[in-house]
Order: sequence, then structure tokens, then C-alpha cells
Amino acid sequence: MTPFYHPTSILVLDDDPLFLESLDFQFSDELSCQTFTRPDAALEHLRAQARQHPDFSRYFKDCSEMDLGSESRHGDRLLRLQLSELRSMVDDHSRHQRVSVAVVDYDMPKMTGVQFCRALRDLPVKTILLTGKAGLETAISAFNEGVIDCFLQKQDANVSLALRREIKRLQGEYFEEISDPIQCALALQKPSFFSDPSFIKLFNEVSEENGIVEHYVCACPPGVMMRDAEGVESFLLISDLDAAKSQCEIAENRSAPSDMLQLLRTRQAQAWFPTQQGFYHPDFEADWARYIWPAQLLPGSGSWSYSYIQHECLVEEILPQQGQQSA
Repeated sequence: MTPFYHPTSILVLDDDPLFLESLDFQFSDELSCQTFTRPDAALEHLRAQARQHPDFSRYFKDCSEMDLGSESRHGDRLLRLQLSELRSMVDDHSRHQRVSVAVVDYDMPKMTGVQFCRALRDLPVKTILLTGKAGLETAISAFNEGVIDCFLQKQDANVSLALRREIKRLQGEYFEEISDPIQCALALQKPSFFSDPSFIKLFNEVSEENGIVEHYVCACPPGVMMRDAEGVESFLLISDLDAAKSQCEIAENRSAPSDMLQLLRTRQAQAWFPTQQGFYHPDFEADWARYIWPAQLLPGSGSWSYSYIQHECLVEEILPQQGQQSA
């Protein structure tokens, strides 16, 4: 699992227009294809997109001026991960047009496929080289050198199937690499649901069952914002035992409705209110049911609870009478 993922485009470069047309026809229902017959035009396009790849300086804030006392040494720098910035990617309407994988024909005039891929080595774009028998040894050498990420024989009867498989794999690797700084920062947080195998299994199951194609890890509220192919949003809210205890204690101290407190105490539900830290406030006494959802314990974790939120007021499905009395 990566901290974020969204659909991207593939670029296909081949000097044969008929091959490009055939490939675009085969993949148009499942992938966004950008086709080119000229290497110089394709290279110019990818260079123009270079700045659109995530710049992770915006996701980390320099907090070196904070006084850490004895924990700090001269020359140390403190960086704070700002996960809230990940959510802003949704506002980038060009994100789906960003090229994550380039599929390149080996045998082209003026510039070979290997030369083209070599020109991309400073970009995060993954590369697949399509080669015939004549260029096989060159392709193997380029792969071993790290110039290309994969090569397929163009005349293979199963090349379309193999191409689909490799594009999907390399798109995953693209997101793993560009999000690596965030993954490393998340791994340092304790506790962290992001690296919990039970949570990853749950996330994969929820994604498959609901056709999720896009996701962003969030800190406030803790969990993952998701979208399906139609752009419909849902949220996987998660909390550990300490967070659930804090939510319950603060609600009790602020004289929250008894129905809500019972749900929180038994961990039948979890809440997140539109306050700075998500805790209950008396301003929401009348409509508390809008901010609390049925929860289940994450199997195998021992401490995590989760709620898959698709629409409001699901708490009424747990205790219909109590929910209606408190709403």
C-alpha cells in the first residue's frame, strides 16, 4: 500500500501509426493512452510534464527552530510531515493525465527506443521497451544497466496480455518510488495503522469490493480517503485503543448524550466531529448521530477499530430507536 494512488496515463511511442491505433483501441476502456510517432515530440511532452510529478518539499515543513532541549544536537534539522497536503492532490485536475509509464518501440529512425529511455533516466517515469528478435540482446543489456524497467517481444502472441500486466505492476512501482519519503516518515509513527498487515489486508478488500481506484492517507481524521471510478468519495476511518479512550473520556467530560457514550464505550461506533482534533463538543448535541459511525474491530490487530463511511447517519442502523431519540 502506498500513501496515495490515483489513475495516471501511459505514453506509447512507435513510428507505426497502425500499431498505435490498435493499442489505443485495445486499452482505451481501461487506460488513458497518449500516443506519439516522433521521439522528439514524446520527449518534449514528458519534459514539459516533469514539474507535475509530486514535489515532496511541500509535504514536509522545516521545524528546526523548535526547541527540543537535550534531544537536539548542533546541525540537526527537524522536518514535520504534513499529510493534509496529500488531500490537495484531488484538486489537481491534471493528475490523471500525468504519465507514469512509457511504452517505447525499440526500432525507430533517428533514435532507438533504448536511446529514448536513456534520455528519461532523470524522470520518475517507468519504461517498457517493445523489441523484436533483432534487438533482444540490446534490450537485455539495457535492462541490466537499469535504463529500462521491462522489455517485451513485440511479435509475441500474448504481448497485449503481458503489456497490461507490466503496466499495472510498473504503475504501482511508480507510486512506491515517488511516495517513498512519505512512507519512511509514516513508518516512524507509533502506533501506525499504515504499516499494519491487518489494515493493509482490510484496505485491499474494501478497495476491491467497492471499485476503488484512488486513495489518500489522512491524519485528521485518521484513515484513508477513497474514490471509485465515478469519483464517488468514501472514507475508511480508523482509531486505536488510546484514541477511542480519549474520544470517550472527552465526550463524558462534556456531558455528551448517553446513547452516544454507550456506543463509544463499547466500541460499537467511533466518532469524528468537525472540531480541531475531532472530539465531541456540546454544539453538536442535537445532531451527534451525523458524526458517529458503526465500527468493527480489525481482525488480527487487537487494538484498531474501523468504519467504512459511505453515507451519513449510519449509527441509526445500530440502535434505530436510540439514534432517533437523540437526533
